[in-house]
This record gives sequence, structure tokens and C-alpha cells, in this order.
Amino acid sequence: MPQGVRILAVEKLERTPDRIFHGHARLSFYRPGHQPVPVFGLPFMRAVKGVQRATLASDSVFVDIVPLLPAGNPSLKDIAGLERSPGPRVWPFIAGLILLGGLIAFYRRKRKAGAHSSKVEPDLPALPEEAAQSPYDIAIRQLQRIGRENWPAQGFPARHYAAVTDTLRDYLEAAEDVPARERTSAEVLWSLPPHLTEPDLRQRLQQILDEADRVKFARVRPEPTQAQDFLQRSRALLEEWHQCPNAELSDAIR
Repeated sequence: MPQGVRILAVEKLERTPDRIFHGHARLSFYRPGHQPVPVFGLPFMRAVKGVQRATLASDSVFVDIVPLLPAGNPSLKDIAGLERSPGPRVWPFIAGLILLGGLIAFYRRKRKAGAHSSKVEPDLPALPEEAAQSPYDIAIRQLQRIGRENWPAQGFPARHYAAVTDTLRDYLEAAEDVPARERTSAEVLWSLPPHLTEPDLRQRLQQILDEADRVKFARVRPEPTQAQDFLQRSRALLEEWHQCPNAELSDAIR
């Protein structure tokens, strides 16, 4: 390839009805003057004795490239030189990011402190450690701890509902020997002993479990006040369970 010549495209040869192959090529010339056109070669095969393979070369052609600008390499006065423009100031942007991060951290710390300081049950004193021996005492202490954590106000309602229902399930396992942790909500309802199903204890437990399942699996987002009411109703059900006499024990005493 001669210097100052570039091949831009070469189209595929096409055969016309007169059995002649025609093709086009696009070239670019970057030097003025009398320039030779590159020679193209076409390899072919022919079943002729002595000539099986050969290359057919194109004719030698010259073109005259006329420059648009006068000779002498004049300067391009209509094109301004490159100038370095000052970039945007970075320090005010960085300072703004630092200030915004500090405000967000302060707001989160204040919100967390307010959430921990609020109590769901301010009138219920915590039980002493030595008194939490029975399953009922353990469950009460666990519900009090859940109320102090106040997870719904922090954006974690599913953790709140799951912890409350797990507390009720743990009580059923420890106090009533019901494997509630290993069973579904429907199985827990049908596994309740008879003395925990009257007068409406089963229906109230079903409502509590259904609410918790909607929050955990259907991703329902209840309000913090609804979550506190859910905790209060669960504690009231637990207290009634504890006060409900065991029918088997009453029959044995008689």
C-alpha cells in the first residue's frame, strides 16, 4: 500500500448477466500530487492444463490530488488554540457532603435514643432475675424486653411481631408441653389443650397469629400504635392462659 493512501471499504464482487464480475472500493488519499491507485489482485482457479491457480491484477491507474489550501503549510488562523479551563471547585462540595453526613448521623442517634427511652409499659415494673423461674415469668420478662426495644418505631415491625409470637410459642412448649415452635399457625391452634380454648382463647390466638403472618410473609407495614396494641393483646392472652385452671389437674384433685 503506498504511503498516504487508506482503503475505506471493499465491496463484494457481483456477476452481471454478461458474466463479468464488478466490484467497488473506496479509497482516501492524504497527500497531494500525482498518486498511484493501489493495485488489486483477484485469485482464481481454472481447469486449464498448466494454469490451475493464478491471480488477476487490476490495471495501474494514477490520480491527481489537488490541495484545497495553498502551498507553504499556512497556519490555521480560524481555529483557536486549546485553553485549559478551570474545573469546578471540589472543596465546597466535599464540605457539604461532610455536613450532610453529620446531620444524618445526629438525626439517627437522636431517633434511636428517643426510641429506647419510650416505654410501651411504663407502669409495669420489671421482674427481678431470681423471680423469673416459671414459664409465665420468663414470657412476661421477654414481652417487657420487646416493648423496650420498640422495633416498629425503628422500621422493623416484622421483628417485633415475630418476637411476640415466638414468646407465646415458647410459653406453650414450656408450660403446656405443646411443640409450638415446630408447627404452623393452624397446627398450633388445633394442638391447644382444652382448658386454653375456652371461652374465646383459641379465636384470640388465631387473630394474633394471623396478624403476625401478614406482617412476616405479606409484608404488611402496621403503624407503631398498632404494634403496641398487638403486644398488649398478646400479654393479656398470656395472662389469661396463666390464670386458666388446668382441667386435668382439677379432675385429679377431685
